[in-house]
Amino acid sequence: MKNVAVMGGAFDPVHKDHVAVAKLCLKRGLCDEVWFIPSPDRWDKTLCASPEDRFAMLELVTGDDPRLVLSDEEIRQGDFRGTYVFLQGLQSKFPDVNFRLLVGADSYQGIPHWRDPLNFYGTNYNGHLLLRDFELIVFSRRGYPKPDLVVHEANGYAPLYWLGPENGFDGIYSSTAIRKALLCSNAKPEGLEQCVFDYIREHDLYRV
Repeated sequence: MKNVAVMGGAFDPVHKDHVAVAKLCLKRGLCDEVWFIPSPDRWDKTLCASPEDRFAMLELVTGDDPRLVLSDEEIRQGDFRGTYVFLQGLQSKFPDVNFRLLVGADSYQGIPHWRDPLNFYGTNYNGHLLLRDFELIVFSRRGYPKPDLVVHEANGYAPLYWLGPENGFDGIYSSTAIRKALLCSNAKPEGLEQCVFDYIREHDLYRV
């Protein structure tokens, strides 16, 4: 069975850490492919660039390696239905694939409180179901602790694989910080590939 790491999110914009952690997953044998799946416009956050622009920027940085797969599966849904519901749909569509969710340590902390926006009532969380049903690859983010693997397993969750400084990854970039830098200066932020920066300037993105 093929192992696929699913890297979802806004990618607003995509930065060097996104690609670096994907390539490290492949190098360390944690997956056979990484699928970059940008989200549509979302109910839970305000996105600055359109789905089309965010997809186009991803195209610029994933084209060289056939194991880095860019998918518009979630954009074509037309609405954001939450990660667990989306992964269930992927699993139904590709039953011969073992999907592993690739997330940062910051996102891991919040998963138990993730929701299904189509059934958004009070504390109707479904993150615990995601943790139970799907394996995770969690990568380090500065300022956030490594998941407690013993507690994770004791909770009955699916296996978790860790990518941190001790095995080659130390995430330092964030899309939020890059957007702020683009607002304040005409210089290319350190975390952006030149091709993405050129696209942003050409299409006048992330400006007031």
